[in-house]
Amino acid sequence: MSQADSYCNDFVKRFSYDRYLSALYAPDEARASLLALYAFACEIARIRELVNEPMPGEIRLQWWHDALSGTNHGDVMQNPVAQAILETIERHKLPREPFLNLISARRFDLYSDPMPTLNDLEGYCGETSSVVVLLACMILSGKPADRQVSDACGHGGVAYALSGLMQTLALQASRQQQFIPDEILKRHDVHASSLRAKVSDNGVKAIFKAMVAVSQKHLGDCETGLKGIDPTVLPAFLPVFQVELFFKEAEKDGYEPLHMTGGASHMQRMWHMWRTSRRLAKLSRT
Repeated sequence: MSQADSYCNDFVKRFSYDRYLSALYAPDEARASLLALYAFACEIARIRELVNEPMPGEIRLQWWHDALSGTNHGDVMQNPVAQAILETIERHKLPREPFLNLISARRFDLYSDPMPTLNDLEGYCGETSSVVVLLACMILSGKPADRQVSDACGHGGVAYALSGLMQTLALQASRQQQFIPDEILKRHDVHASSLRAKVSDNGVKAIFKAMVAVSQKHLGDCETGLKGIDPTVLPAFLPVFQVELFFKEAEKDGYEPLHMTGGASHMQRMWHMWRTSRRLAKLSRT
């Protein structure tokens, strides 16, 4: 394992444990490439956490855009994640446009603009999350995704991203971010300031329930789309179905959407992923 691969392995294990676990279900020859992809996705997603103003974030995103488009004249290969993802792109002949679109979509994270509509939010989730599932499928299968795989990736990525956003409402409020679409707030007659409260009122709870239902619907559509699918791509979907642990938690009496929670334990995550792997394998054979 190269130093870059080792770095990506540890980085993903720390910041995206479900994706790290899922890579263990992949063939040995694909594992390092998957971890490079997931490290890249984590690196871009974390930029908002590392900057206090939009401009430094814009500079970081532009650096990544230049690095992946081949216009960066600095020593890009000194960055282990950049080295690993560039080598992965070349090794698997991956298209660069999805990576560049992901970087562009993450610019929304740097500002306090509200998400206008549910359609806009689903588009954002598609470009930042579904694309990662899709690229993982391409790494695993060694070929471009067909319509069935693409559709399953689309729904799965949106389910994964939406559930993640619903678990971090308190964090978003602390950053003056609003991923709950304005149209959803208006539909439930809730003011955006309610999302920054200490405790959820009935309106916030209704919105939370509605958004979780959207995520569940996408997950159900993803699962339906996996029937008879090429089994080689299944490890790419294992992180997606970890959202079921969140759904179970959110259904409990007294769950507070505006509080941060630790989530499921590592043991619970490992057990659920193992069960999911068996379930999806059976589904792919139907």
